[in-house]
Amino acid sequence: KFNLVMNMLLTTSAFVFPLITFPYITRVLLPEGNGKIAFANSVINYFSMFAMLGIPTYGIRACAQVRDDKEQMSKTAQEIWMINGIMTLLAYAALAVALICVPRFKAERILLLVCSLSLFLNLIAMGWVYKALECYTYITLRSLAFKVLAVICMFLMVHTKEDYIKYAGITVLANTGYGVFNLFNLRKQDR
Repeated sequence: KFNLVMNMLLTTSAFVFPLITFPYITRVLLPEGNGKIAFANSVINYFSMFAMLGIPTYGIRACAQVRDDKEQMSKTAQEIWMINGIMTLLAYAALAVALICVPRFKAERILLLVCSLSLFLNLIAMGWVYKALECYTYITLRSLAFKVLAVICMFLMVHTKEDYIKYAGITVLANTGYGVFNLFNLRKQDR
C-alpha cells in the first residue's frame, strides 16, 4: 500500500511541476524558445528510444525475478547495463553524425548536446533496478527533490528568451539528474 501511495505521488508530481513552470516559461521564453526546446527534446527522444531499447521494461522484469539472489541480481543488472551502455554509445555516435550532417541540428548543436545529457544520465540512473527492488520511497523522494531544485533554478536563472539553453539544462536536471545519486546509492546497496 505504501509503495502504491509513493508511486501515485511520483506520477502526480510529473503533472504538477509542469503546471507550475509552464506559465512562467511560456511568458519568458516566448514561442520561439519553447519551440526550440520542444524540437531538441523530440530529437533526443528518438536517440533515447534507440539507446534504451526497451531496457526499462525488460530490466524491471528480469531483475524482479532474481532480486532475492544477490549474486544473480548483480549479474543480471550488469548484463542489462552493458547492453544499455553499448546502445547509448551507438546513439551518441549517431547523434554526432547527425550534428555534423543535418544543418538544422548544426544550428542548434549546443541545445541538442545539453538535452543529450539525458542519454548518459538515464544510463547511469538504472531506474529499472530501483523499480525491480521496489524502492519507491527512494525513487519518489529523489524525484521530488530534483523537481523542486529544478523549479528553484528555473526562477533564479531563466529571465530572458535567450536563457532557453539554461532552461533545457534545468529540464534535464529535473528529469534525469538523479542518475548520479542512483549510481552511488546502488553501489552502497551492493555492499
